[in-house]
Amino acid sequence: MTGITADKINAALGLIDRFENGEQPLTPQDAEQLVRRILDACGYDVTQSGFVGGDQGVDCYFSGLIDGKNQTVAVEVRVGRRPADIKSVQQAFAVKNQSPNFDRAMVISRAGFLAETLREAESLGLGEIDLFGPAALRNWVTKQVIPEDVTASYERIVGGAMKSLADLVARNPQALAKLQWWEVEAVLREAFEGMGFGATKTRSSKDGGFDLELTISEGGKRRVFLVEVKHWTDQRPGSGHLKKLIKVTLSKEVEGSFLLSSSGFTKTVYSGITEISVPVRLGAGEKIVALCRTYYRLKNQLWREDLNLHRELFAGTWAIGDQTHRTA
Repeated sequence: MTGITADKINAALGLIDRFENGEQPLTPQDAEQLVRRILDACGYDVTQSGFVGGDQGVDCYFSGLIDGKNQTVAVEVRVGRRPADIKSVQQAFAVKNQSPNFDRAMVISRAGFLAETLREAESLGLGEIDLFGPAALRNWVTKQVIPEDVTASYERIVGGAMKSLADLVARNPQALAKLQWWEVEAVLREAFEGMGFGATKTRSSKDGGFDLELTISEGGKRRVFLVEVKHWTDQRPGSGHLKKLIKVTLSKEVEGSFLLSSSGFTKTVYSGITEISVPVRLGAGEKIVALCRTYYRLKNQLWREDLNLHRELFAGTWAIGDQTHRTA
């Protein structure tokens, strides 16, 4: 059991209302079915035992992760209009101790419990017997809600923002200059994913000389490409940055790599590089904008065109040694 999802909690709470305030008199069988449905809604694996002649001698039982441990819980249901007395606790404790199958017991009482019953549970089976009236049952159910994972929440919010920024750059290329360097990396990841690439961003603390790893499948073959992104306003990447990417490309044995720079490159970007067969290509700000525009076009089409990912990736870039690139 991993918890109840938020969209199910109202249903579970509604069942508790029926258990507590049902207009029609509840039979023991009705009460048991309501409790079973409540536990089901919480994601527990519930087994019905039956009020009369049940194999386990309890109304029902369930298994799940409780207090960080997998446990099986025997459940007794009290449907009377009077608060449950000490006898209910003693019976539950006896069932729990007599069967090796149960780790703890739970007593759910429609009318709550006498004060002496609560004291008996605390002294007899502290941590092994749980007493739930309707109010306590509601509180317990709400605590079963799966908390939203912080990382997932962050990625969802940032991902939505990056999609909006990719749209903005596609419609207004001058907006690219307003973005921070990390935003450009995240925008490109969203754009690549939207186009159909597999895109994994390198954690900044473990930067291995590239920012994104792209994967595509062509003819049954998986192809991997690396992308290094530079978004500077006061300088342009030169030969040192290109050499670093060449080294990583060779060590990773990937299909190829791309060095994308929104500000272009220095005139000496090829200085000291004699091997021009290394599969590394360069792309300037126009390439970043073009990727955002392709992403935007695909997202807003009424039909999905059959995109050639390999061609889209290489378009607007140039190979080492090609002097038609933009430099300072």
